[in-house]
Amino acid sequence: MTGRRLIDKVDRERQKPMRILVLSMPRTGTSTLCLALRKLSYTPHQMRDVLSKPSELNLWQEAIDTTLLPPKDRPSNRAPYGKPEFDKLLADYDVVMDLPGCVFAKELVAAYPDAKVILTKRRYEDWERSMRESIWCLDTWRLFTLCRQLNITQLAPLMRLVHSVFRVHSNNAYGGPAAQSAFENHYDIVRSSVPTNQLLELDMDDADVSWLPLCTFLEKPVPKEPFPRTTEEKAMRSHLDRTWWGMVQYFLLMILLPGSVVLGSFLLYTYADEVRAFRDGYLMMARTYIDTGKWE
Repeated sequence: MTGRRLIDKVDRERQKPMRILVLSMPRTGTSTLCLALRKLSYTPHQMRDVLSKPSELNLWQEAIDTTLLPPKDRPSNRAPYGKPEFDKLLADYDVVMDLPGCVFAKELVAAYPDAKVILTKRRYEDWERSMRESIWCLDTWRLFTLCRQLNITQLAPLMRLVHSVFRVHSNNAYGGPAAQSAFENHYDIVRSSVPTNQLLELDMDDADVSWLPLCTFLEKPVPKEPFPRTTEEKAMRSHLDRTWWGMVQYFLLMILLPGSVVLGSFLLYTYADEVRAFRDGYLMMARTYIDTGKWE
């Protein structure tokens, strides 16, 4: 008997056809492409859409657990996600891109065979450096790892999701040959899964990237305004640094402060006689000062 999943409790239906699958890895110019697609009147789904609705984190976590984990590690009584489940997850969107959607490349292509597919490309060395300074921090900084393992702070579900995403993508390799192999293999899987006439590859390292190839592929008129350009590396790193310090403060308030109270109580109990003697002596000195004006 199939167990009831979180997605089975969701009452949503697809509001618009799925038009585009952007199946490239994050930090390959996807933020720029997202701006371009919005200007072309599409509605892309990104990680920020997941973060704006905390319940979505649990749904995507379930999607990974039931669909992408090795069979031996999946919940045995829960069916994997397919088109009905993705229709619920992505009901209000006609584009899916970035994390966590991109790691479901084969599943999304199977669910939406008529959708056009876009791959944004970036030199691997630049991609790895960008990931080290942004998304990977959520699973490589020790304090974040501790929070994920102890399931504390509101960021724990996000860090758990990121850990799971890169478990199925690269077996949690964060740099080096293993991460590069997983990166290249991801692109090869997409290319082999999609007919050539349904696939557009955009080299985001190219300074001359423009509206023309994108609009031709999507059969859209070319906007008069310049093709957008954006980068989020510095902004995200700054946010992560602030989050790290916030967690330090959390640990100080939630762990060290109560620990200090417990230790103080223990010392007071252990040395109660000495504490009372000190208190009585101090009170006697204070009374003498009040009566005589002398501190003795």
